[in-house]
Amino acid sequence: MSQYKRLFSPSLVVYFMVNTMFFMGIGIQGIAIPWLLLERTGGALSVGIMLCIRALPGVLLVGVAGAWADRYDRRRICFYMNLLQAVPMLIISYLIGQNAAGYASVYIITLFLSVGNTFFVPAARAYMQELVETSHLMKANSLHEITSQAGNIIGIGLGGILVALVNAANTLAIGAGAFLLSAVLVIYMKRREAAARPASVEGLSRGQLSQTVRYIRERKALLAAILFILFPSLVVQVNNILVGAYVKDILRLGADSFSLVSVMYSAGAMLAGVLLVTAKKPGTGRKTIFGALLLLSLAQGWFGFTYHISASASAIFAVGFFVVMSRSWLNSKIMEETEDAFGGRIQSVVNMMNSLMILLAGLFIGISASLLSYPVIYLAVAGIGAVAALLSWPGFRNEDHSIVHSRSPSEDEPKSAGL
Repeated sequence: MSQYKRLFSPSLVVYFMVNTMFFMGIGIQGIAIPWLLLERTGGALSVGIMLCIRALPGVLLVGVAGAWADRYDRRRICFYMNLLQAVPMLIISYLIGQNAAGYASVYIITLFLSVGNTFFVPAARAYMQELVETSHLMKANSLHEITSQAGNIIGIGLGGILVALVNAANTLAIGAGAFLLSAVLVIYMKRREAAARPASVEGLSRGQLSQTVRYIRERKALLAAILFILFPSLVVQVNNILVGAYVKDILRLGADSFSLVSVMYSAGAMLAGVLLVTAKKPGTGRKTIFGALLLLSLAQGWFGFTYHISASASAIFAVGFFVVMSRSWLNSKIMEETEDAFGGRIQSVVNMMNSLMILLAGLFIGISASLLSYPVIYLAVAGIGAVAALLSWPGFRNEDHSIVHSRSPSEDEPKSAGL
């Protein structure tokens, strides 16, 4: 049990609770907003446009979000960004209820929700990184994935039921409660001493971003991990755009089936996280990432050629499983190669790359869906994954080289609570 002592310290237990509630809210959003757009416009292109808009803050605010996470109290950022999720959801629900909002209003609200994500993600992950010893990063990242997917399962399942019962607009209002509860829980996360924060984070200039880029370029394993994590991100975003439309147009089923398929994805992802946490020696070599990327590409291709709900649910379960397998390894590698002082900025860069992927996927997948068949798109994504798997073999040839850190989490529990 001693190996789990750091993972189950009071601060990290509360952090995982915060993460669960945050992703419960994200899960409800993930059902209600796309279905709202599909009802109003009828096509996958509208969902693609929404994802493009959602990507903009992650691209444009990467320097500020990362610098703030390394300069200010990361808990405060998490607290206020939860509020920035809840309030717009309440606003759009009210406007739609008053027949005062169209799909353009949904796009505007989506922009605010994305700002909340852009600042929350690097602050939260950097908070976790500073509390966990290097030897426990794989298990910590796996627990992060478990709580994320547990929240998603609850949120997606609840979202599908609520959309069917009370409509998408009211579902958003109910979903805002998850973010409000997450904000309350943040108050109970312990605050660590800020002495380790470097003087180099005093400004929020463009030089901060260029400094971060230089930091990444000097660490080849870090650069490789950031690049290869783009494929799991691509898979997630393609499914965000197409799964709802696939269920509606190909399977010819409703929001409850959309919810079921989404829950199966989260169940597969959660199982992968559980296996990684309970494994005595989880794989961290290039064979692991090669296998995970290759199997992920095969599972994604399989989903695109399913025409029955049971086969679709099984395929998406495999997709979720291998997304987490590959992402946990790569996120752990990123954290291993990153000093705590740069934690927020590196996580913000990862978030920016993910946002770029959302933007590109929204543009090209959304448009392609109106021109090409869904199986062709899924086959193309599977091909990209196979290429990524092959490139990962030489990409992590020297993954066992020594790692430089300034990571020294104290043995004592941080002192102060409250914001």
